[in-house]
Amino acid sequence: MLREQSEFISKLVLCIDGAVVASSFAIAYVCRDYLDLRYLHPLPPLNEYLPMLILLIPLWIILLKAFGAYGSMREKGFGKIFWSVFEASLVASFAFATIAYLLNLDILSRSFLLLFFATAASLLLVEKSLAFLVLRNVRRKGLNYRVMLIVGSGPRALNFARIIESHAEWGIRILGFIDEPEMMGKAVGSGRVIGTFDDMARILDENVVDEVIFIMPRQWFDRLENYIKICEKVGVKATIAVDFFDTAIAKPGVREIEGVPLLTFDSTPRDVVFLSLKRTLDLVGSAVGLLMLSPLFLAIALAIKLTSRGPVFFSQIRCSLRGRPFKILKFRTMVVDAEARMKELRKLNELEGPAFKIKNDPRITAVGRFLRKTSLDELPQLINVLMGDMSLVGPRPPLPSEVERYERWQRRRLSMRPGITCIHEVVARNNKDFNYWMKLDLEYIDNWCFRLDLKILAMTVMTVVRGTGC
Repeated sequence: MLREQSEFISKLVLCIDGAVVASSFAIAYVCRDYLDLRYLHPLPPLNEYLPMLILLIPLWIILLKAFGAYGSMREKGFGKIFWSVFEASLVASFAFATIAYLLNLDILSRSFLLLFFATAASLLLVEKSLAFLVLRNVRRKGLNYRVMLIVGSGPRALNFARIIESHAEWGIRILGFIDEPEMMGKAVGSGRVIGTFDDMARILDENVVDEVIFIMPRQWFDRLENYIKICEKVGVKATIAVDFFDTAIAKPGVREIEGVPLLTFDSTPRDVVFLSLKRTLDLVGSAVGLLMLSPLFLAIALAIKLTSRGPVFFSQIRCSLRGRPFKILKFRTMVVDAEARMKELRKLNELEGPAFKIKNDPRITAVGRFLRKTSLDELPQLINVLMGDMSLVGPRPPLPSEVERYERWQRRRLSMRPGITCIHEVVARNNKDFNYWMKLDLEYIDNWCFRLDLKILAMTVMTVVRGTGC
């Protein structure tokens, strides 16, 4: 019954969100049409704009789902809901604007699009906020609650129960705890042990229980199968807490291969939707970038050819994801025998650790110095991004010789696809501490989100405009 209600509510929310997007479209059209501004051209008839809703409504709903705006609000904070809607709206705006540009939709008014996206984001935020506030108040009053039974009564179970009890707005009631016979009747926080393992079937039969949480020591796992089957038989959700391994970084997740469920501990971002969105941005960004910057590529190529001997491009073996070798592309900024002269300059290295960098490198050409200062020498790496060896944002790809000298903790830097730009390129480019670079890259990996990539890209553009490269 609860599942049927949940599915009905989910479908209802989708319909409401679709109606909000459609209403925002109409409001934006009317408002833009009535704006009495001389520099704005009149909009085409509404019937020429309406077909766009066929794309816009599904696009918005898919992105709202991808960014976590759907599902139960029970354990979500308002901030999480706000950012889910805001980010989904921002990406929807960017995605639709890109599609409109690629399809050359001349009838689209930019002022209308801006007004529409702002209206849709605002109304969706109001809708979600009202739903959140109403549900929170309802649950605080003891309505719309779920009943939970906890298996285990140790410190982990007690800590979990305290978290639940501190959030009355989640609407979760703890029926009690199940443990060994000697713990029967003993208090666990504000609750108590109401039964042993042998009592589980009876407790589920005699009480309303929506979910059983297993927070038990690892040595009890041989019993687990039987108790999960007891829950399965009566249709009660069984959830296992997997915080029994003391991993500082790796986070648990569940996946399935040909029907075999696997518990995975991964120290890298694993959100498939957002990683797919990151790759989509890489493909679109690199393709559009190569197309739009082709005149600049030609100008740089001519400047290199006319001022120094050697090829336009410089390629070098670097390490990609997990250490996979690939050929990185750059505009050549050094003399042709730069690699051969590396050994004699190694003693002048200004960086700590395996990386190499000197301020006034005599191998850099005049044009190369300008290209490096403006970071324009990195532009050919858009080809590497398009081919999948790199991303627009990520730790910079190291040389194999550098990787050989990595300390063990530094190798985790290879756990994410390397990028054209990275966090230390925009906030610590002149810092010569190699370990500091490493720590920034690992912080990027540990705290990665799509919003962080957009922020780094924006900061990179400002760095290029200011010409604060090396």
